Order: sequence, then structure tokens, then C-alpha cells
Amino acid sequence: MTHDWEFDDPPEAACFTTTFVLQGSPILRVFHDYDGDWQFHGHADQPADDSTVQVVALGQVVQLDASVGILHDLPCGWAAERDSPDCEWRRFKDTPFPSFPENGYYLEDAVWLSEYRNDVNPPSKDEIEQLDVGDFVKLVFRFADEMDDREDGQCERMWVEITGFDDDGYFVGTIENDPQHDATKYGESLSFHPLHIAEIYVDE
Repeated sequence: MTHDWEFDDPPEAACFTTTFVLQGSPILRVFHDYDGDWQFHGHADQPADDSTVQVVALGQVVQLDASVGILHDLPCGWAAERDSPDCEWRRFKDTPFPSFPENGYYLEDAVWLSEYRNDVNPPSKDEIEQLDVGDFVKLVFRFADEMDDREDGQCERMWVEITGFDDDGYFVGTIENDPQHDATKYGESLSFHPLHIAEIYVDE
């Protein structure tokens, strides 16, 4: 199996499924959480709760149903569903965060970006947990499709004021700069994840 493995995560990576799937129910819903976790579920009538959720290896799920391998490139924050194992997967965004098809830009994962740029130093988890309404954070906007090759001039770093939190606990804020790109503008509202925060404004 390993020589045909296409997922970025290794076969031994932990993922979530249910006792229904492990007992033979077909996988009809797949979630690639924004934090990177994978979830594999059956029919919507089969609940995923404390009594049914199971943690297994990703490779085990692929052995149960090799057809999920086609979703190896499902981006974080996206999901896929199908009506039966014979049907094609329907992919859709599963977060409130901006995406290029909907908004003309998306937000970079600052933690990932810091691995390639020494001028990006995201705040610690403790610092992020202290953030509240009225605080300012810097986000990196990329005005290109997530899958496009990277070119100069695609990204802008802009300050966003936190204005609240959504029902899932994610940040909501407004852009406090005048973007050079036309896809967004000063004062526009957006939702963002802690992983998007590249810097916290400190009033000296």
C-alpha cells in the first residue's frame, strides 16, 4: 500500500471514524478539518458521538475503503460527500474562512508560512488565547487560488481588528488597511482561524 500512498499524512497518522464504519457501513462523508485532522463517517443518520467515535490509523481507513484515496488532495477546511459508494464525491468548503473561488483571496496558514519565511513569527497559543474584541492582528492574504504556483505580488499582510467570535469560536474581524488588490477593501468583515494570525499588535 505504501508505494501507492498519495495522502500527505502517513498511513499511521491518527484519524477519526465511527463504529458504524468499522462494522461495515460505507463511508459517505469525509472531513479534512482546518487543523489537519481527517474524519470518515457513514450516513448522516449514524451519529458521531462519545459512544461511537473511534480513533484509527489513516491507512486502516484506506484499507477498509480504497475509494477514499481519491480525496487525498482534499484541502484542509473542506469536506466531501456522496450518496452511495457507487456515486462520485461532491467536494465543498466546510469553514467560514475566505476562499479564492468565493472571495478572490484566502488566508495563509501563518504557522506553515513561518517554516519557509524567517520574517513570519506567529504568536504562541497562550498569546492567542488572550486576544479579545478590539485587539489587532496581522493576517497574510493571498490573492490567488490555493493550488496555483506562487508568484511575487500575490500576498498582502494586513491588520484586522477583532470584532467578535462566531458560533464555532472562530475570530471575526474587519480589515483595517487599504488593500492593493481589488478583491477586498477596508472595513470588510471576515472570519479567521488562530492559525491565520501572523502577528499581534502591541501598543508600546
